[in-house]
Amino acid sequence: MRLWLVPVKKFFVLENPTLSHYLNRKQPEKDQHGSPIEIFPFGFNLSQKKGVDEAFSHPLSIIEGPPGTGKTQTILNIIANAVMKHQSVAVVSSNNAATKNVFDKLDCSGLSFIAALLGNSEKKKEFLESQAEIPDLSGWTLTAEEAHSLQESNTLLFAQLSEKLELKNELALLKLHIENVETEYRHFTSAMATSADLRFKKNISSGQLLSLWITIEDYEAFGKKLNWWRKLTFPFLYGVRDKTFYERSYRELIRAVQAAYYTVKISELMLRKAQLESALQDFSFGEKMKTYTEVSMQLFKHALHQKYQEKKRPQYTAWDLHLNAEEFISDYPVILSTAYSLRRSLDKKVVYDFVIIDECSQVDLATGVLALSCAKKVVIVGDLKQLSNVVDDDTKLKTDLIFQAYRLSEAYRYSRHSLLSSVTGLFPGIPKTLLREHYRCHPRIIDFCNRKFYHNQLIILSEAQTGREPLLVYRTVAGNHARDRMNRRQIDVIVEEIIPQQKLETADLGIVTPYRNQTSALQQAFQGTSVKADTVDKFQGRENGVIILSTVDNEISGFTDHPNRLNVAVSRARDQLIVVVNGNENEKDSNISDLIRYIGYQNFTVVDSQLHSVFDYLYKGYEEKKRELLSGQKQKSVFDSENLMHLLIREVLSQDEFSKYDVVLHLSFLFKLMLGDF
Repeated sequence: MRLWLVPVKKFFVLENPTLSHYLNRKQPEKDQHGSPIEIFPFGFNLSQKKGVDEAFSHPLSIIEGPPGTGKTQTILNIIANAVMKHQSVAVVSSNNAATKNVFDKLDCSGLSFIAALLGNSEKKKEFLESQAEIPDLSGWTLTAEEAHSLQESNTLLFAQLSEKLELKNELALLKLHIENVETEYRHFTSAMATSADLRFKKNISSGQLLSLWITIEDYEAFGKKLNWWRKLTFPFLYGVRDKTFYERSYRELIRAVQAAYYTVKISELMLRKAQLESALQDFSFGEKMKTYTEVSMQLFKHALHQKYQEKKRPQYTAWDLHLNAEEFISDYPVILSTAYSLRRSLDKKVVYDFVIIDECSQVDLATGVLALSCAKKVVIVGDLKQLSNVVDDDTKLKTDLIFQAYRLSEAYRYSRHSLLSSVTGLFPGIPKTLLREHYRCHPRIIDFCNRKFYHNQLIILSEAQTGREPLLVYRTVAGNHARDRMNRRQIDVIVEEIIPQQKLETADLGIVTPYRNQTSALQQAFQGTSVKADTVDKFQGRENGVIILSTVDNEISGFTDHPNRLNVAVSRARDQLIVVVNGNENEKDSNISDLIRYIGYQNFTVVDSQLHSVFDYLYKGYEEKKRELLSGQKQKSVFDSENLMHLLIREVLSQDEFSKYDVVLHLSFLFKLMLGDF
């Protein structure tokens, strides 16, 4: 997209308060007249409920949506409540895929007739040529008494569900906690040699055991002995029931107390888990949520029946989109477009009651300002832990010059910020809702992202859907297999080992990689199959049952290891993630190495590939020769290729007789050596 920098007229900003607040760095105040939320026809959880509430009570709010947390569901509930209040909603994104997803979800519920997919000239033309009449809504009507009764029962059920959702979230956190403690206990028992278990009273708590551990450490640190007073009080304070307790060394006691702590803690957690499961089982949560959602949808459709009953909608023309924009919005209260094209979708004077900007981490500042200029209220939906928009070098240079010339706030630096990061930086106190409940990935897959990127804030409600091992690593044989951001060896391992060994011939398989060159090679290798291969950046917003991550690099680069890129790659997998890395020894800490360590810690499989190449001997010789040439030489560059260049030129110039032809010949050979073209 070409970036046009034009002056913003004063009256234009004043007529659009949201844009005015953004440009003047003035955080908008809470809307004291915001209406309470009435229904959630697309279902809800506690985070989504909070996000929708904030959207209606603040002119500007942020909904942070990590992978698989129901961003679209939240957007649909905002739409439903806005339309019921006779308000207009524009949903925009950096691309058409996200907005089309919203349209498809409306269509699945028979509601697409309230939405218009607009945007650029082509999209508007497609819409105008496919306009449909208002469907028969006679089955959606309710009497006043029926509507009132349903509303009252739904309000009561909503309160009950909200209470039980607290328990459901606690149960999900508890299950993961138990699994983590059990895993740690297994590692503890295999790593620590402990003497015979100590006996304690039956009802001893994990807290008492921790206190005992601290007391013993204090005695050890200060060289104290367990005197008669401690022998008298320990049974009462810590439930010690073992006479051999006072005969053991402090180290033995600490190990024994630690071992007892794990078993007691697991028992306590299991007891609470049983209590929560019983409370939820008695409530029949699933059935009641289904009833609530169905009744909410019934009330929403009744409201649409009242709006559209006996109304014949005209066939709009391209001229009508500008000359009769208000009438058009009354008929189509939901407008879907790219952020870039929203302002020209209808008449330029149109201001929507709500503008929801989805995938906002990929919306650049100039495009974002266009969307803000059309809104009374703005809901920004995105995730700073996923990939942001890419700014090319030429645009970066031009915009940085403008940024420096006008001494703008860092949050307005076009080259570094998406609209999401800009608004977050400008308004630290803006209402932000993190969608915490995750529903997509196998618990162990998303648990890595949760620990590594989301500070354990997610509540993992997903469950294993298949018998597949959720996480695996395949290491290729050691060697310098990557050339020009392409690794043929990793592709061969995928084709010849991973797919047959993991029985992926008929799986819903996607392959992601950091680099375009590897993507092209993968797409060629799997041409004519159902396997989807693309860069991680292109895969954002997509998912597959099984994802293979081909890391490509001989030594993991900063580009491959970028936390946002790895977060996106891992969270594309619903059931199984397979990571393919080079088998070179690498002690450097990285996000990728953390992932591999996590997989090993969880006792999942790490496979050393047996696939060799007829050229392995050649490349091994290449590596040995390179080390020989560089050893003992003064390094003039961080790049081996440049150090080799200096070495070769020095050797050529040291000859008694040489010609320019010799130099050119040697340099040509060196370049081919570096590029692997021999």
